[in-house]
Amino acid sequence: MSLVQAFDQTADSLYPMFRRFFLLCLPLLLVGCKQENTQSELPVVKRTSWKNYGCELITDQEVATLFKFDPKEVTLNARSLPDQVFCLRTWQKPDWKERESNNEKDGAAYLNPSNRLVVQLFDYTSDVHSTQQMEMLRRDRRATYEEDVTGIGEDALWSTSTVTLLVKKGQHVIHISLEYLDTPHDNLAQAKEIAALILKKL
Repeated sequence: MSLVQAFDQTADSLYPMFRRFFLLCLPLLLVGCKQENTQSELPVVKRTSWKNYGCELITDQEVATLFKFDPKEVTLNARSLPDQVFCLRTWQKPDWKERESNNEKDGAAYLNPSNRLVVQLFDYTSDVHSTQQMEMLRRDRRATYEEDVTGIGEDALWSTSTVTLLVKKGQHVIHISLEYLDTPHDNLAQAKEIAALILKKL
């Protein structure tokens, strides 16, 4: 028997064993891949009460991802209030030094050197009461909440003067105030993205 024939015979005899081994291991490989994919997707945390957890409605990492900055390179501050669902975040704009220099000039238009995001959640105990609250604001404070917003939540109002978005879902109303872009109304698009993240957790 030649060396080539011996090799072919050995390969033929080992092939069924390798095939069985592969078929046995394949389910384990698939399970491992599935677990890895599941672990890479962060779970959505839902709470029966968000009191004292206001800064979890949208996390530091979610803010950094949404506004495209590295939290290690930017000073991101977060403050909450006791016994409330409230979170205030501030972080510096990339050109904050130039903005501060501008603000020191006589007659120059003020340019905010920092970004500011306030998130609050109000629980009106029932869908009826939260609906009444939105209707009251639309009726009695229309000069402030002048714009109806579609495509987010069950009802939504926007105020350009206070850069505030209100979004209703069930018994809750989300309050988002965002000072990010210099033109107030331009902040609405990002405020809606923030609301979409929060709605997933309610």
